[in-house]
Amino acid sequence: MITRILIIIFLQALIGYFMAPKTFADGIDAQELFKKHCVICHGEDGKGKTDLGEGLGARDFTDKEFQDSITDEKILEQIENGTEEKMFPFKDKLTAEEIKAMVPVIRAFGG
Repeated sequence: MITRILIIIFLQALIGYFMAPKTFADGIDAQELFKKHCVICHGEDGKGKTDLGEGLGARDFTDKEFQDSITDEKILEQIENGTEEKMFPFKDKLTAEEIKAMVPVIRAFGG
C-alpha cells in the first residue's frame, strides 16, 4: 500500500514538473510581444529594414550566419540588457518568462 502511494506521489510530481513550465508559457503571447516591442526596429519580417532599425543597425533575424552564431542564452542577455547605443534593455519592461518566450520567435525567423 505504501509503495502504491509513493508511486502515485512520484507520478504526480513528475507530471507537475513537466506541465508547470508549459502552463506558465501558455499565458504569454510572444508574437504579440514581438509586435509591441520589436517590430519598430526589426520589422514584421525580422530583417531590421525599418527606418529606425536601419539607423540603429538592428539585427536581421533571418540571417543564417546570425542564427548559427548566437546562443539562446545570448539572445536572452541581449533582450534583458540591450546593446550599447543600439537596443535598450527590456528587463524592466518584460518579465523573465516573457523574455524567455521571445527566443523561439526570434529563432523562427531563421527557419
